[in-house]
Amino acid sequence: MNINILITSIAVEKYSTKNKSPRETNIQTVILNEKIQIFRQLHEEGRLILANSWDVMSSRLAEQSGAKAIATTSSGISWSLGYSDNQLADRKLVMKALGLITGCTNLPVSADIEDGLLVIDENMDHLVQDLYSVECVGINIEDAQNGKSMSIEDGAERIAAVRTSANKLNYNLFINARIDSWLRGENTEPAHLISRANAYLAAGADCIFIPGLTDLAICQTISTHINGPLNVMAHSGAPSAEEFFAAGVKRISGGSFFAEQAYDITLSSMENFVRNGMLQPNDKAKLNYMALNALLAQKE
Repeated sequence: MNINILITSIAVEKYSTKNKSPRETNIQTVILNEKIQIFRQLHEEGRLILANSWDVMSSRLAEQSGAKAIATTSSGISWSLGYSDNQLADRKLVMKALGLITGCTNLPVSADIEDGLLVIDENMDHLVQDLYSVECVGINIEDAQNGKSMSIEDGAERIAAVRTSANKLNYNLFINARIDSWLRGENTEPAHLISRANAYLAAGADCIFIPGLTDLAICQTISTHINGPLNVMAHSGAPSAEEFFAAGVKRISGGSFFAEQAYDITLSSMENFVRNGMLQPNDKAKLNYMALNALLAQKE
């Protein structure tokens, strides 16, 4: 079946787990798992480009852009909630934001949950229940703790804990395991990255995310030797999507780029207005008051 048709059919029967009977919750699980299967299929097909969103409007814009799925940016969500990035945002607020995002689009939504958003000694079950309740199809989860990479064993244990908690709910959560050692410059040897990646995949991850990796030869080596799809992050000066795909990459993310751009453009416009009281609209702008209202009205 065409993926877009299947997404639309699933959206017709969207449920919330709150105040639902066991039968209704079971229906919720079936519907959510069908959407997760769509997300998995997108990775199997490859050539998946995800424009990361951080609130309802940016998610509607991602859908409008033609995106096949949505991934959130933790920094964008944190900034929109009044927090700096890096594990500082209140999880209840983050989950509220995620619920608004999943509720505004028919597309699969994967959440960036940093290192798990857990408080000290908290059981992973609580986090996974929250993700299930807001109907996220997947997550990015880091292998870092206290500012440095975990051991391979501890990173795999974290992945296994997420998978075990999801299995308790019959929730086929898509786990994108983020390896931070390249970004942190701690260990960039391909052999180490491959070993770490395969340990995470064996522990229950579905995909491997290595932010900062742009070397096409290394992408090719890693994608050839790991037992799952490879995700990298685009940035200025990085290879093109076609070059990444030719090197075996299956998924490309935009990270915080779009949130940064939105805030930067807003600041520039505000600075200009404060200086001279003049509004200078962009002649090439595609969006205005009516267009933005119409985007949200489509979901009411």
